[in-house]
Amino acid sequence: MRDDRVNLLCKIVAIVSFLFLIAPLVIIIIASFTPTAYVTFPPKGFTLEWYEKIFSKDTHFVDGFMRSLQVGVIATVVDIFLGVTASLAVTRYDFKGKGVLLSFFTSPMYVPSIAFAFVLLQVFSRIGGVTGMWKILLGHIVIILPYIVRNTVAVLTTFNWTLEDAAASLGANPVQVFFKITIPLAKPGIVAGSLLAFLYSFDEAVLSSLLSSPKFVTLPIRIMNYMELTFDPALAAVSTILIVISLILVVLMEKFAGLDMFLK
Repeated sequence: MRDDRVNLLCKIVAIVSFLFLIAPLVIIIIASFTPTAYVTFPPKGFTLEWYEKIFSKDTHFVDGFMRSLQVGVIATVVDIFLGVTASLAVTRYDFKGKGVLLSFFTSPMYVPSIAFAFVLLQVFSRIGGVTGMWKILLGHIVIILPYIVRNTVAVLTTFNWTLEDAAASLGANPVQVFFKITIPLAKPGIVAGSLLAFLYSFDEAVLSSLLSSPKFVTLPIRIMNYMELTFDPALAAVSTILIVISLILVVLMEKFAGLDMFLK
């Protein structure tokens, strides 16, 4: 009887916590359809006017979206190469300082973004001539690398390395072993890490706010600049679109990698 009460209490706490977390998202989505010029909940009608405004030239949201997409894709692709090779090095070989090297690769997760952005700003100021796009891209390459490394390492720590030896004994060369044995078996961690890295890069605002230039502004900064001048349901509309994109990526992560891989 006591166990049943504990289980019931855990379920109630879990449901209340879930509702507490999901309620703001639901309110934002519903408020994005309000016909009034200010955010209201519940909405006093229904309109798609604010979604149309997102694509107007006045808001520059589309331009910011393309900038964020450009940085996120390039940074993720670069870090897939860096992260996978780094993960293979620290999991396949035993050498002194392996733990220190792994901590080095994941250290950007433990450094506040504002501190790292300030250091990069000082470095780029001394160098000079670095465009806003390259400043943000280099910063994002560093801060999203740990997500790919951690998830790939989580898979490779349980990897059966004798499979590579078996493939080699059957006549496969090192390149064939890598692309037909190692990469397919490590794919869940690579996919999960890549999706998380892209999401973080796409939504990152602190680093981008310090390193952006007037000619290169990402979507989070566009939204922040828009909020300084006005606060209408267009912000709820663009937030709804970002929520949908994030949910799609989470579904893809579950399909190709499994959310349990991320929890590891």
